[in-house]
Amino acid sequence: MKKIIGILILVLICESCNHWNEKKETILLADREAPLGWVYLRIYKDKTFEFESRGLERKGDIYAGTMELKNDTIYFHYSDSIPKAGNKAILIKNIVSYFSGEYPERLEIKKNELLTE
Repeated sequence: MKKIIGILILVLICESCNHWNEKKETILLADREAPLGWVYLRIYKDKTFEFESRGLERKGDIYAGTMELKNDTIYFHYSDSIPKAGNKAILIKNIVSYFSGEYPERLEIKKNELLTE
């Protein structure tokens, strides 16, 4: 009986770990090389996003939240702090161009299924 309970607990733990490791489906990927690292934007099918500024170290600053698309403008609603690039960007051909922050940020689009949603 103890073995059966142990096996059931192990199965439940494995299933919950698999759920946590599921990757979200991206609908937009954009990035650019920074002087000492990279800047990434990932927008997911569930309208969440991650804006990541990564230096030479492996872990960078990740700003996350939800997004809203109106015409060709993306409005980012951050769940915590807002990066210096700002909270609004416009889609121009193969570029995501932030225009409401302390400096303009331009990221090259690698994948874009955002307008097909």
